Amino acid sequence: MSSLIPARGAQLDILAIAAHRDDVEQTCGGTLLKMAQKGRRTGIVDLSRGEMGTRGSAEDREREASEAARLLSVQWREALDIPDGRVENTWINRLKVARVIRRTRPRTVILPYWKGRHPDHYRCSTLGYEACFLAGLKKLEIARKLHEEGVNSEPEEELAPHRPFKIIYATLYYDVRPTFVVDITDQFEARLTALMAYKSQFEDQQEGSQFFPAQAEIRDRLHSMARFYGMLAGVKYAEPFLQKEVGLVDDLLSLPVQSI
Repeated sequence: MSSLIPARGAQLDILAIAAHRDDVEQTCGGTLLKMAQKGRRTGIVDLSRGEMGTRGSAEDREREASEAARLLSVQWREALDIPDGRVENTWINRLKVARVIRRTRPRTVILPYWKGRHPDHYRCSTLGYEACFLAGLKKLEIARKLHEEGVNSEPEEELAPHRPFKIIYATLYYDVRPTFVVDITDQFEARLTALMAYKSQFEDQQEGSQFFPAQAEIRDRLHSMARFYGMLAGVKYAEPFLQKEVGLVDDLLSLPVQSI
């Protein structure tokens, strides 16, 4: 997971786009692990590297992110160079993310919900959506545009356009009723272990203790939230998601989740 982009021709089924390292582990890590266990190729792109975090360094976060990705059976993960705390929906940033979309060619993209407390999160949502759109424009020469902006020292080969079929939003950071949830009962403990791989962030320590809850409280919160969303669908643990589109059903008898 050291290269910026996967090898040419590599294709992901699912790509999660997050503002920070450890966002995915908190919001949709169980779902990514479940998809990987089903044979799906999964990936993560973190827009920033965590250099502005109260705890730890960008180097710490990189090591922890690699370990978390291993625990979640993620095939590919990388962080872009967008400044932490300054995830902004700019032309250059859209091009950077669109380049990743063309390289990884995912069918499904997971974004954070478009509202929330942290500006980086909701800006990541809009930035990611617009980058997915740009990546599908046949006449947009992303490599050339980035080279003209001074982002690449050497011009890259242009990649074929690609637009994901589906965009869904992980809603755990915001109080909104989800469109659907994913049963992660069998993946919950591994998801928790992956999050706790970020020792610089979640181990009990004096630095930042006024802002960070104790590890035992974090565990309680994760259990409570996963239990709540699981209860909505009649399972033990679940992660919530939202889609903007109306769902399509072919067979009413195939609808899951009992009504009464």
